[in-house]
Amino acid sequence: MDQDKVQEACDIVIEAFGKSYALYGLPDVLGRIYGVLFFADEPLGLEDIARELQVSKATVSVNVRILESVNSVHKVWVKGSRRDYYEAERNVSKLMLESLRANMQREMDISAGAITRSKEILSKLADSPEAGERERASKHYNNLVKLEKQYDWSYQVLSDILNALEKPED
Repeated sequence: MDQDKVQEACDIVIEAFGKSYALYGLPDVLGRIYGVLFFADEPLGLEDIARELQVSKATVSVNVRILESVNSVHKVWVKGSRRDYYEAERNVSKLMLESLRANMQREMDISAGAITRSKEILSKLADSPEAGERERASKHYNNLVKLEKQYDWSYQVLSDILNALEKPED
């Protein structure tokens, strides 16, 4: 039956979404939920997704909230129903670029904060009575200044690349 073949084709990609999410240390069910919503002809409720994947409604609920927080799925209103319904963001390139941009920003924030704190500590050692400690602190301080410049340059280059990769939705 052709309908079975269509479902088989969808299931292959749904499984691949699960494996892809697992590569990043995320639950594979997260990717499978996204996949089910990606192929859904209409918005689905939590119960619908749970039934399709044969998992608990609680599992779906927790993971849909995660997908919603990263804009992979959106809650939609369905006339005449009080249940929550969801649909997938189908512009996967947009999702990937947003994810890369967010992760890059988090890494920059973590690194910049650590570099700033380390430089503050090392700068206080500039007046150390021990010449060896002063020299060592100065060397590390200068290395951190170089690291800071490298991060700034890398962040700018990656930002330019991500901006160039953005394209209008098809």
